[in-house]
Amino acid sequence: SSGINAEYGSLVRYRNACNTVKEGMFGFGLSISAVMLYYITSWRLQFVILCVLLGVCALIVATMLPESPFYYAGKGDMDRAMNSLQKISRTNKVPLPHSLVLERPTKPGVTTSESIFGVLHVSLVSKVGVVSLFYAFFTMALLLYCLSYHVSAVPGDVYNNSFLMGLTSVPAYYWLYRYGDKLGRKKCLINLYILTICSLLVAWCDTRGTALFQTITIQLIAFVTARSCMLAIASLMYLYTSELYPSSARSGLVGLSSMIARAGAILSSYVLVLDTYDPSLVYIICLVAAVLALLLLARLPDTTGTQLPQTFAECDALFQGQAGGLLEDLSRIA
Repeated sequence: SSGINAEYGSLVRYRNACNTVKEGMFGFGLSISAVMLYYITSWRLQFVILCVLLGVCALIVATMLPESPFYYAGKGDMDRAMNSLQKISRTNKVPLPHSLVLERPTKPGVTTSESIFGVLHVSLVSKVGVVSLFYAFFTMALLLYCLSYHVSAVPGDVYNNSFLMGLTSVPAYYWLYRYGDKLGRKKCLINLYILTICSLLVAWCDTRGTALFQTITIQLIAFVTARSCMLAIASLMYLYTSELYPSSARSGLVGLSSMIARAGAILSSYVLVLDTYDPSLVYIICLVAAVLALLLLARLPDTTGTQLPQTFAECDALFQGQAGGLLEDLSRIA
C-alpha cells in the first residue's frame, strides 16, 4: 500500500500528509484492538472480527481503488494511464486539463519496462544505498517487534500498556505530519532514531539497577517513547523508500524490503529469549542495531520535494545526489 499511496499522493506537497494519515490509522487500530481483546476473551470471535470482517471490508475497498497511473506510465501503457486518471478525475469531480497528453519517455537508452533486477545494473553508490535500506527495514522490524512483544516486561497491566502505546503513537504521527516536509525525510528519521536510542539507553540502565531509573513512570515513558518512535520510523521508511525506488519496480522493491523486514520480525522472538539469561542483552542488541541503522541512513539522500523516479537511471541519479526530471505533467495532476 505504501507504493500506491506515494503514487496517489504524487503531488509533492501532499505526499507526506497522505502517508501520515494512512499510517496514523495503524496506531488507532492498535489502541482499538487492545480494548477489544480486553473485553472479548473468545479467540474465535477475535478471529472473526479482526481477520474475517475487517479483511473482507479491506478487500472491498481495494477493489474500488483505481490502478496507479504512474504504474501504467512506467510500463509505457499510456492508454491505461489516461483511463486511470480519468477515473480519479470523475471520483474527485475535478476535470482533467483539455491539453493533457501522455507520451512515452523519449530519452535515449532509457527503458520503462524494468523489473527489480534492474537494481543490479545501477552504480556502486546506489547498490550500497539499496543494501542500507534493506538493513534499515530489517532493523526497523527487529526493534518494533522486540518492543511490542516485550510489553509484558513493562510494569502494569499488559492491556493498558498496549492501549497506551497505541494511543501515544498518535503524537508521533502528528509530528511526522508537521515536520515530515519541513525537516525532510532523512532528518526526521535521524531524529527519531536518536530519540529511540536515548529511550533504549534508559531502559538498559533500568535493567542494570541504576537507582535514577528505578521508577515505574520513567520505565514506562522510556518504553512507550521507543516504541512510538519505531512506529513513526516504520511509517516514514515506507514513504522514503517509495520515493527512492523507480515506478517501474517500486512495488517489487518495497515488497522485497518488507520481506526482509519479516526476517527482523522473526529474529525478534529469538532475541527476546535472551531476556531469561540477562534482561540487558535485549536492549544491547537493539541499541547496536539502531546505531548502525542510524549511521547507514545518514549516508542516503533526502527525497523531500523530489518527484518520483520513473526509471533506474533516475533512481541512480537520485542516490548520487542529482535531480532527475520525471513525468512532471503527470505529477502535477495525479
